[in-house]
Amino acid sequence: MRLAWLLLPAFISATALAGAVGWKFGKDNGWETAQKNQPIAHFPQRLNAIKSQAGQMEAKTIVLGDSLTEFARLNDLCGQPVLNAGVSGATIQDTAGWSDDLIAASTTSGSRPERLVFALGTNNAKTYLIQSHPVEQTLTAYRTLITRYHGYDIAIATIPNIGAAAADRFDQAYIDSLNAGIRTLATETGATLIELARPIPTHDGVHLQPAAYSIWNTQMASICKA
Repeated sequence: MRLAWLLLPAFISATALAGAVGWKFGKDNGWETAQKNQPIAHFPQRLNAIKSQAGQMEAKTIVLGDSLTEFARLNDLCGQPVLNAGVSGATIQDTAGWSDDLIAASTTSGSRPERLVFALGTNNAKTYLIQSHPVEQTLTAYRTLITRYHGYDIAIATIPNIGAAAADRFDQAYIDSLNAGIRTLATETGATLIELARPIPTHDGVHLQPAAYSIWNTQMASICKA
């Protein structure tokens, strides 16, 4: 018993340190946990911001993505209001935990979104995640996510290439395999495919340079019917 009391302060200190650097254990509100350097604290703040913005507009399109989406300036898509539902750090599995809430926040008694765009997968390719999130498992989760929303016009995007500056943190081979699966998934489910799988200028190997969003936005607009 005395030994347990002696060890207790060390355990408390270790737990506090884990929280400070972004470690969290278990599963909490739909996002993946036990992930080193995952910006867990950002998720609820960003989700509240998205829901607030959803209540201030009648979005016809929702773009569900990660930081590439969150950092984009999205005023409209196909000439209609669009809700930017990008959450930095989010994986496909994370997004599956909160997509229902975000879509519900965009639905009023007289209006609901018509199109859902999914632009996800970069964070699944983090080197410390790929062993626990093999491509086949991730694609199964993606299929479950997008087929949940019958009655919506669904689009799904491939993932841009990782630059050399991030090659130690993200696995390009994983992204290549995931992109091949995303193309198959789009064909099999009838979702519109948005091709982003190419080198796009970044400032850190992952996040796009501001000028590079002209490429990203052009590809997003490819879903618009003439």
